[in-house]
Amino acid sequence: MQIPIRIPDVDPLPLPGPVWLFKFLLLFTFTLHLVAMNCALAGGAAALLNALRGRSPLHPFSRRLAAELSRMLPTFLALTITLGVAVLLFVQVLYGNLLYTSSILIGAFWLSVIALVMAAYYGYYYFEAKHGTSGAIAVASIAVLCLLSVAFIFSNNMTLVLTPARWLAMYRAHPDGVNLNLAERSLLPRYLHMLVGSVAVLAAAVCHIACHRLKKEPEYGAWLVRRWSLVFGAATGVQILLGLWFLMALPRSVALYFFSSGLGAAVFGFALLGALAAMMLILVGGQSRRPAPFVHGGFGLTIITVALMVVMRQMVRTAYVHPYAQPESLATAPQTGIILLFFVLFVLGLATVGYILRLLARAKKRLAETPAGA
Repeated sequence: MQIPIRIPDVDPLPLPGPVWLFKFLLLFTFTLHLVAMNCALAGGAAALLNALRGRSPLHPFSRRLAAELSRMLPTFLALTITLGVAVLLFVQVLYGNLLYTSSILIGAFWLSVIALVMAAYYGYYYFEAKHGTSGAIAVASIAVLCLLSVAFIFSNNMTLVLTPARWLAMYRAHPDGVNLNLAERSLLPRYLHMLVGSVAVLAAAVCHIACHRLKKEPEYGAWLVRRWSLVFGAATGVQILLGLWFLMALPRSVALYFFSSGLGAAVFGFALLGALAAMMLILVGGQSRRPAPFVHGGFGLTIITVALMVVMRQMVRTAYVHPYAQPESLATAPQTGIILLFFVLFVLGLATVGYILRLLARAKKRLAETPAGA
């Protein structure tokens, strides 16, 4: 006898706006969160590796890059956390009954995210202040491990949201919340795809910034473009293979639902072509005497590809939960005034953050250029 799958009721309060608006906000904020998160996670690993390599007097550029990344890491992590809160809020609006249940099932690990993020935050600040010491390298290693753990916990929760059929057995086995969704076939490729993707995004960003250094610091700028264009090419190639593994790990019903629509196939095709085109442009730029046009074009395509992958991820989520939840059927009671006020504050908030980041970058640049003891 098959036990029916029980899904908690949705929130009876109607949404203050149309469903499509909240889906757009979810995709938009998640794209921003993903870019910041990629730089925070891969940036920490890159700073750590370059700090180790920079201990040798033969690698002064590695030592300099580690110092520059260390000054950016706390900002990247702050943006990751802030934008991540927005993403969770919009996921809660559309899939709250599913998200709350999955979060309770892995509650012991889910609550540990707070401590892990705080430890990583402290570690990044310590690394910035003491980046040349052995203690700073050890602390930075712990910080990166904490963020890797957070990413793994999130991957478990987001995949568990999609598989309500596992909930009852999981709860009966461990009602105390000590659960992980390790039985999910797509968990590992999804997690690895995200990790390698973070390296690719960071590499594209480093190449993009390095092109602005070529006029004032041609040797250092050329080293950055040449080295990180190769990192980007390798990471993108591996990411494409992991993406194909991820698609093959999806249940047949989900894959058919996704590819049965022309939109799903189109998004997948454009994302793949965007990744390949970005890889070619940045690799060519890395070997060119005038890399800026190629690198800037490749960086732009990288951001577009990230956005397309976010859309594809949402379509996969829709295919997974279609038998259990249809956000389109949620009750709505539009409140135009509140929505307009939200957008005004949202745009002003983004502008303020951009202005603060600009001031912060200038201040840290002046601090780095000030001689010791001056």
